[in-house]
Amino acid sequence: MPETLIPTAPQRQRRHLEAVPAQAPARRRRPDPLWTPLAIRLAVAADTPSLWRLAALDSARPPVGTSVVAEQGGSIVAAVSLDGWTAIANPFIPTADILAMLQLRAAQLRRAGLTPEVAA
Repeated sequence: MPETLIPTAPQRQRRHLEAVPAQAPARRRRPDPLWTPLAIRLAVAADTPSLWRLAALDSARPPVGTSVVAEQGGSIVAAVSLDGWTAIANPFIPTADILAMLQLRAAQLRRAGLTPEVAA
């Protein structure tokens, strides 16, 4: 009696396992900047090194005087000066809307009479 050409269950399982490619290990994804919470606040003295790093990324000078900063994911991503409209932002993430919010907040603070001397 000839051998059957229909594979047995263990043979089918073995073939299936051989055909499945090994999956790459799961990589940890960075949070999407569009969905990460954003904090807008006045800069403090401890923010100076972060502002210098951000200015270097943006190929610009850091804001002079009191600044309003946007913090996202634990780091400052944009800053606007209260007295000179100097703005810097991280060029590697979408910050156009963040800068618009910072400029609006800086204008609100100026209208409210918050000058660099009062903020210090």
